[in-house]
Order: sequence, then C-alpha cells, then structure tokens
Amino acid sequence: MFTISMKRATTATVALAMITGALVAFPSDARASATPTTTVVGATASVDTAAEFATLREKYATMLTGGAIFDTTAPDISARIAAITASGQQSWDSMKKNADRNRLWDDSPLGTDSAGVTRTYEHLRSMALAYATHGSTLEGNAQLEADLIDGLDWMNTNAYYAHGPSYQNWWHWQIGAPLALNDIVALVYDDLTSTQISNYMAAVSFYQPSVTMTGANRLWESQVIAISGILAQDATRVAAGRDGLSALFPYVTSGDGFTRDGSFVQHDFYAYNGGYGTSLLSGIADLLYLLNGSTWDVTDPQRSNVSEWIYNAFEPFLYQGNMMDMVRGREISRYGVQDDDAAVPVVASILRLSQVSSAPDAAAFKSMIKAWLAVDADKTFLSQVSVDLIARAKAIQDDSSVPLRDELVFNRQFTGMDRTVHARPGYRFGISMASSRIAAYEAINAENAKGWHTGDGMTYLYNGDLGQYNDDFWPTVDSYRLPGTTVLKNTPQKARTRTDRSWVGGASVLGQYGVTGMDLHTIDRTLEAKKSWFMFDDEIVALGAGITSTDGIGTETIVENRKLNAAGDNALTVDGATEPATLGWSDTLAGVDRVHLAGSVAGSDIGYYFPGGATVSGLREQRTGNWKQLNSSSQWGNSTPITRNYLSLSLDHGSNPTDGAYSYVLLPNKTSAQVDSYASNPDITILENSPSAQAVRENGLNVTGINFWKDEVTTAGGVTSDRKASVMVSKTAGTLDVSVADPTQKNVGQLYLSLDTPATGVISHDPEVTVLQYTPTVKLKVNVNKAGGKDFHVALSLDGTQQPNPAPIAIPSTYEAETLPVNALTKSLSVATVANASGGKRIQVHNSVVGDYIEFDLDVPQAGTYDVVARALKVSDNGIYQLSVDGTNVGAPQDFFWSTNVAQRDQTFGSYTFTKPGSYLVRLTTTGKNASASGMKLALDYLKLVPTAGG
Repeated sequence: MFTISMKRATTATVALAMITGALVAFPSDARASATPTTTVVGATASVDTAAEFATLREKYATMLTGGAIFDTTAPDISARIAAITASGQQSWDSMKKNADRNRLWDDSPLGTDSAGVTRTYEHLRSMALAYATHGSTLEGNAQLEADLIDGLDWMNTNAYYAHGPSYQNWWHWQIGAPLALNDIVALVYDDLTSTQISNYMAAVSFYQPSVTMTGANRLWESQVIAISGILAQDATRVAAGRDGLSALFPYVTSGDGFTRDGSFVQHDFYAYNGGYGTSLLSGIADLLYLLNGSTWDVTDPQRSNVSEWIYNAFEPFLYQGNMMDMVRGREISRYGVQDDDAAVPVVASILRLSQVSSAPDAAAFKSMIKAWLAVDADKTFLSQVSVDLIARAKAIQDDSSVPLRDELVFNRQFTGMDRTVHARPGYRFGISMASSRIAAYEAINAENAKGWHTGDGMTYLYNGDLGQYNDDFWPTVDSYRLPGTTVLKNTPQKARTRTDRSWVGGASVLGQYGVTGMDLHTIDRTLEAKKSWFMFDDEIVALGAGITSTDGIGTETIVENRKLNAAGDNALTVDGATEPATLGWSDTLAGVDRVHLAGSVAGSDIGYYFPGGATVSGLREQRTGNWKQLNSSSQWGNSTPITRNYLSLSLDHGSNPTDGAYSYVLLPNKTSAQVDSYASNPDITILENSPSAQAVRENGLNVTGINFWKDEVTTAGGVTSDRKASVMVSKTAGTLDVSVADPTQKNVGQLYLSLDTPATGVISHDPEVTVLQYTPTVKLKVNVNKAGGKDFHVALSLDGTQQPNPAPIAIPSTYEAETLPVNALTKSLSVATVANASGGKRIQVHNSVVGDYIEFDLDVPQAGTYDVVARALKVSDNGIYQLSVDGTNVGAPQDFFWSTNVAQRDQTFGSYTFTKPGSYLVRLTTTGKNASASGMKLALDYLKLVPTAGG
C-alpha cells in the first residue's frame, strides 16, 4: 500500500516519491548474490484459481479505494476523497492529449530521465484512483476513463513494453513504474481488455522477472511480482513474490536488515528504520494482509518476527506520531516527507498488521494506533492514507474497548546502528552516532548534502513542541552546529565514511536508565573526544573529555540549537536574569550555572545546568534556507526560501585544544523555577570525567553509569574494569543490579569487573555473566564474545543470609584451538575432525609468509606464572612460530615441523606471569620454516597453561 502526502506534496513530482516510498536505490545496492533468487515461470489459472484471483484483485482494489461501503459524508473521508479527486483532476488537466506527443506530462520527459517513466505512471495512477474511488466527482467519468486507457496504451507502445529499452536508474524500470502500473490495472481492471492486461503485465514481467535483491529493494520486487501475478492470473508468479519475503524475516548480524535489538540497516552502514525499514514494513504488512487466507497465505514461521519489529524497531522511534529523524537517513532532506509524514506509513502498516496478527499483538497494535491518533491534531495520518485505512482507523478511535497506549518509559541501546533512545512521559531523547561500523551520514543521488554532523553525537529532544524537527527544521538550522555535537567550526564531514573508532554504544539497567558513549574522531581531521551521556529520570547528563585537536580550527560543543516560535522571542533566562529576546542577540556569558529556555508551546520548556559553572556562548538568530540546498534531485529540488528562528548555546574549546572537557545537564520540560531549584540542589554527582573513564551517579535513584575508555585496569564510580566497557549499577535497599556491555563490539573474550560493595547472593543473571565473588567485594566475569554490543545483566541480593563465595574457577586442562575466540588473524583458518586430536578436532592456520599471525583471546581465571604449551599435529607444512602474550614475547620461536612418526607434539615456549584473572591476547606469529617443511602453516590442537615449578 502506498500513501500520498497532500500536506506538503503539492506537485506530482513530490506525490510520486511519497507514493513509492520515497527511497530511490542504486544498482550497486542490489547485491543479487546476497540472497536467494526466486525464479518465476508462468502458469495457467484453473476455474477455481481464476475465482480466487478475482477475489484477491478486488481485495487489493479495496485496499486502494476503500470499496463502496463507507459514509462519503464523514468529514475525514469526505476530505480525503476531495484530495484524491483534486490530485486526479490536476493530472488529467495537465495531461498531453495531442497525437504527436513525445511524453504525456511536461514534468515527465522520456528517453533520458528514467524518473519520467515512474512519474508518468504515477500521474496515471492519480487519475485511476479518482476514477475508481466511491464518492469522487470523477468516479466512473467516461472521458477520464478513455484518456487514462489511452495513456496506458501510449506508454505500452512507446516507453514501457516487453523487451523494451531501459536507461539511467534501474529502480524506475524494475520497481517504481511497475508498482504504479500494478495499482492502475487493479483499479480499472474491468475497463480493460484481456489483451491490454496481458500486454501491461508482460511489460512488468519483462522488467521485473525475479526476486534477487536485499532489504527494501527485495520487498518491492516481491510486491511487484506478487501483485502482477494476481492481475495476470499467474499462480507461480504470486508464489514467487510471496516466497521472496522469506529472506526478509530472519534477523541479521551484519549488513542490511533488522537486528534483534531493533536496529534496521540499509546500504550496509546506515540507520534506516524510518526510511527503507518503513518501506519494507509497509510492503510486508500489505502482502500479509492481501494474501491472508488465500492459497498463497504467508506461512513462513519467521513471519512472527514482523510483530517483534513493531515493538523493538518502530514503536521506540515514534513519538506522538512523529518518526525520529535520526533513523531516516537521507530522507531528512526531502521536503515532502518530514518526521510527521514519515510516521504515516508506519502507523498504516501497524493498522494493517492488526488485522492479521495474533489477538494479543492485534490488541497492542490498536492501542498504539489509538494513542497516536489522539495526538494527531492536524490529522496528518487521516489526510494521507487510503479511505479504507481511514475507515478502519476511525473504527479503532470509536471503540471504547481499545485503551490508549500508555506513554513509554525505557532506555534502549540500538547497538546495531549506533543509536540510543531514552523515553519518559512528556519527552523522548535520542542520540545519533557513528563508528567503524556505522557511517556518519548517507548523501547519494543529490540528497542530504548537509548531513555533515548528524552522526557526530547529535542529540534530539522530542517533547510537546512537536513541530521542532518538522516545519522546515533541516533547511534552516545551522548544519555546522547541531545539538550535542563537538565540532570544528564551519567544517563539514565527508559523506559515506566511517570513523576509525569502534567504541560507540552503552548499557541500560532496569530497562529505564542508561549510559551511552562515543569515541569521537573526525574523519580526515585530528579532532577527537570522549563523549558520554547519562540518562536518568528527569535529567540527561552530558560529559566530554580528552577534547584534542591540531587542526588549527576553532572547536566547540553545541549544547543546544533549538527552533523558536514565529517571533523568535522565547524567553531565555541565565542565572535568573532575562536575556534580550531580540533576534540577532549574542553574548558570551562567564560562570553560568543554569539556563532556562521557554518552549514554543506549553510544557516544552528546557533547562540546562552547568556543574561548577561554564562560559556559555548564546545566539538568537533568524535563518533562511531552502530544501534544494539539501536535496537537488529532480524529485525534491524545492528552492522556495524558508525562514525560521533559532536559539543556540555552545561551549568554546578554542583552536587546537588539548585535553578539553565539558559537562552539562539537560532538564527536559522544567519550568524556570524548577531549573533554579534543581541547580541549587542537583541530583547528580560527576564522579569522573577523564579520557580514561567518565562516571556519574544519580543520587536520588542511587544509579551510577560508567564508561571505561581503555583496555587497562581502571576504577571509577566504585567499579573496576579490566577492559573497555559500559557499566550501569542500580543499588536499592535489598538489590544490586548491574548491566555490562562491550561497546567496541571487538572484545572476543571476557570482561572482569569488581564492585566496591559486598552482596549476599545472586538473584538472577544472564548466562554470559559469572559471579566470581560476593564478599568482601563483588567480582564478575562477563563473556562478551559475539555479543554485538548487547548489555548483560546480573541482580545480586544485599540482604538475607550470606551465601558462600563460589568456588574458584580452575585453569582449564587445555584450551582447545577450535573453541578459542580468534581476535585477529592475517590469513584464514579451517577446522578439521581428526581422530588423534584432543577433543577430536584441530585447526589449520593457513599462514604463508613471515609475519603472518593468529591471535586468540585466552581467559585466564587464576593469576600465576605458567609455562605456555602448544600441541601441534604432524603435517608436512608446519612452520616456525613465536608466541606472545599481550605483545610480550614468551620464550623463543618453536619449530613445529618434525620428521619422526610421532603424531603430535607439545612445544613449550616459556613461562609467563599472568598478574590477574582476565582475558589475554595470545598471538602466534610465523617467523620462518624448517628447511624440510613445505610451508608455514600450523596444525594446532590446543594451548595449555602449566603452573611453572616454583612459580
């Protein structure tokens, strides 16, 4: 199903992109080899299946038009019908009808611009929808019908036909045009001849023969094929479209798709829940509904994941009917699809799913929909969706048995795409980051030209001021100065690039409080900083440390850059004194303790507290820009000037700062008096703010967050960690809750933690957490191998009978090579089953030149001095290897080639003192080979630690 925005989409070009999901991909995104190909072979329909095809076709047409069983005088339905009629009339009036035409519309040239093909069919679709919609003044208009069909035949003869040409962007030929053409045929099917239907569907089959792609592109392929199969009465093609969905249901751990934490990535490196993810959800929801109960019902057991996506991947990013911009990729640069419009297809999809989901999910989905509709004052949703969905939405609104969904309270780390969301009644806070895994921003196809710092730790505060990020925020905000970021002044970032830093992520405790961090390193510059956010109940603490640059450019942290009201006179109070409300005001204020900014609507005020005082630069300005400066594509190049007013607050670090720092507390929705009260008795204590660790305690909650930035033993906030980590600790009268994560997602071993408090026992714990000690201090070991940044939890009791400490974990008798986590390697390895190997398996390290290595993560649970032993199996191409532990060579290189008949051999490298329990990096590096050996490989069975005599 496709929705048209009539709120901002004032031209056919904009309407086109809204209808088709507004996401134009590129051929390189297809990656056909990444997923199975669903091949389509034609089939002939029987009498029974012909009847079923007719039922499905009529069902689909009803999805588009609403059918005929609704009250055309109901205000919302009447308004929508009027909009559909106006759009159809506009396309009809502007259509070229002369015999010697070379295009059907002036805005849709053919022959060079592939978008013209899709735009043409979208014009025809607008006409068809007005013609087929009950209650439209164009319903059944004979002349409209004639001109519409004449246009279809003209396109089938001159532009889009079986074995015809294609040029420029593949997407329009394979997805954009056939999506629209399918809709048209469904709408006017009974007015077409069988030959016309056959010809139109032959064109679709030619340009879209099979399902081969990934992500949203695959979904669109499946839609095109399944619906064209229904229209052509081709059972095999319907099945192929349905089966194409199966590759979309499973969760992914890398690349395009949904991850279990709720992230959605497209084009490998970009957060796109609100873009491609929305398109994928929309198409899946429609096909699940359309095919439900038919011969081609979707029965894949993993379709249940779709319901999970709603809770985990969409609901967290929908605030009061707005889709958070930080998961919309380059779509934020499209003037017809601002955050309120972007939410419409998500809500529409959830509405569709409520019709085909389990009873508990259906009830939850309806409750969500009712809550969102209740705050949709300007009826964005009801003004854009089909009449069918309007009728269904109104039924939910009028159903007293459906409760409103309560406002959400949560803290979620979306580690699959470097995003964090913190939700409280009255506001939602988001952080958008980049790393070595996720790129800062996408700018392709002449879109998102100023997305420079949207991935540099930009913070979003959604509250009662629901127009903050729509109402033309992006073309008017200073894109060099986005809230939350630490930047080089007036310096852009490269598009489609990732940083060289992996430390980005965080941890949540009790599902409500969280800490997030970002190791910032500006691409192609020297600016770096350790940035952390601590999210509690009614405050968010932001810390920065190690701010260093040699770029010779002024450096600043943007505390705020908030869009103001139309007059730009929102009251600004600094330490109790009111600052001028005139546009153009600026000042640098020293020793600032607190700031209050009045909101543009009631209840949307914001406070800012600066622990210890700060020098704050303030600027109240009027800014003018246009959408074309962000997006010069043919679909979205709107150059109409737009003016908005802003208030920014910043902290200046000077040029070439060394070890700079900052701290501030964001206080959402607090009045001026509440900010004054908070500043006089703040609830937070900053325990450390250094390049080694950042830690904050919320005193009232007794919740502490810590980010450990180094792979070394570090103590902060009453917690000691031996590796990089995010930690949250909540302490109540009887319970100690701890959450731990590896934000780098690179640690293939263990984290060892100790807390400066005892516990009496364990209440619950994730399997990855091992409690080593209760008293006199708590000690934990956390297995973070392949965790993908996920946080792990343990709850400990602080009262009751003291449990004895767990028995010490012994050193393993052997570390089997095939089970050892590999941290790094220069060549490949393989695992083979070998009868004489310990455990029945060994690995083959395929090193080939001096300097090649393999590095394992070795968990050593007991400190001590040990001889490090390696057992190898006899092969003719074993090489000579040097072993090192954490970069320190142990003994001398060992030759693993031998000519005797011994099947295996133990080689002792030397002794090493492991000073503490923990994970150690053990590397085997090729140094050469025996003259009789045929290579430098290594058939490794196991490693072994043997206590050194006298050690």
